[in-house]
Amino acid sequence: MQQVKYVGTCVKTDSINGVGLKWEPGQIRNVTAEVAERLLAFSDTWIAAQAAESHNASEPIGLAQEKKSVEEPLPVVDFHAMNKNAMIEYAERNYNERLDKRQSEAVIRHKLIDLFSNHHLAE
Repeated sequence: MQQVKYVGTCVKTDSINGVGLKWEPGQIRNVTAEVAERLLAFSDTWIAAQAAESHNASEPIGLAQEKKSVEEPLPVVDFHAMNKNAMIEYAERNYNERLDKRQSEAVIRHKLIDLFSNHHLAE
């Protein structure tokens, strides 16, 4: 655990990615070595503090954990197993689209796959 002192003259929120702490002039904080390294690179703003200077024995502040986005899997629909009427009904029921029954099964399947892709990939 390292201690870092803010030597600026006004209230400042650091712009270190993953930290973003609000600092008061003269404030000393316990931080992890990684955060200290990033802050102390700006020697005109932060300096290493002596242990005797600090009255704060709190847990050291570390970098924020990066949130990992969880991708939802696309639903699996087997359009190739559907006949022409089933695809037309599926388009009406799920996408409120009326497909032309006069078109071939292959054309309807491609249009339905496009509807599916546009709807689920846009979310």
